[in-house]
Amino acid sequence: MFGRSYLILFLIGLLPLQLIAEEKKIELPLMHHLVDIKPPEEMKVADYLPLSDEGKIICKTCHGIKDIDKTEIDRVDKKADDFHRGGPYEKLSDFCYLCHDKNDYQRPNIHNLLDEDGKYDEKDCEYCHKEAPDPEKKIKRDELEFRLPPENLCWGCHLDAPHFNALNHRIEPSREMRKRIAASEKKHRIILPLDSENKVMCVTCHSPHEPGVIAEDKPAGRQVADVSVEKGVQYEDHGWNKVFRADKEKRLKKLAAQGGGAHQLKYQRLQDEVLLRLSAKDGTLCLACHEFER
Repeated sequence: MFGRSYLILFLIGLLPLQLIAEEKKIELPLMHHLVDIKPPEEMKVADYLPLSDEGKIICKTCHGIKDIDKTEIDRVDKKADDFHRGGPYEKLSDFCYLCHDKNDYQRPNIHNLLDEDGKYDEKDCEYCHKEAPDPEKKIKRDELEFRLPPENLCWGCHLDAPHFNALNHRIEPSREMRKRIAASEKKHRIILPLDSENKVMCVTCHSPHEPGVIAEDKPAGRQVADVSVEKGVQYEDHGWNKVFRADKEKRLKKLAAQGGGAHQLKYQRLQDEVLLRLSAKDGTLCLACHEFER
């Protein structure tokens, strides 16, 4: 309903009908999908996502709730299964991909540097490097310029603790361990670089470059790669999982009782690995720094 002043102004001709129509219009949320537009010709819109008679996107294209275009935003049941047609959806993006190509919206894997001809684009190098280095030249480490300190660089895409014991490793090795690291570098002809504070960082163990970017005869180019970067690390189920879960069951229940939510852990073994300076699945990588009693 409009206020009396609006009605009087309209009756005496001082308020155009257009302004009254605009007053009735429901404002859409800022991040709402565009409406009253035609999808591109190359986009295939499913039959159960109806367009207007002019072939344009309208409210009922995406929403199955009756008369949603006439309902105030605050009164719409956004939890209804058919709020998005065909729902409910686990993720909103699953609904978006009914029309949009999922591949066009994926974050690129910047470690996947080489094309089919074994060439790379220097622009990809500059995700991390201020200027793309020439892998054919011998470059000293202090000559490399990064966009962030190397110990922080990986966190632009990855979690700061992407796997068990990641946090525990970011410490300065003891003198004895530094000796073992130096001996391992010499034995395996690799590098195990430390950060500016002589602490272990992600690239101490992980190689950031796809195999072949840096020649394998160079220490920085040597790595374990029995699967492609595109496919990534693969795991397999293992019988030790029962013991692993039983060991942590009591602690996980305590955590859930404290309001942390239910957690389920699963123990798996590495099957295929890539971007590692030495093999982790056979323990060679661990033995590059650590010494275990037999």
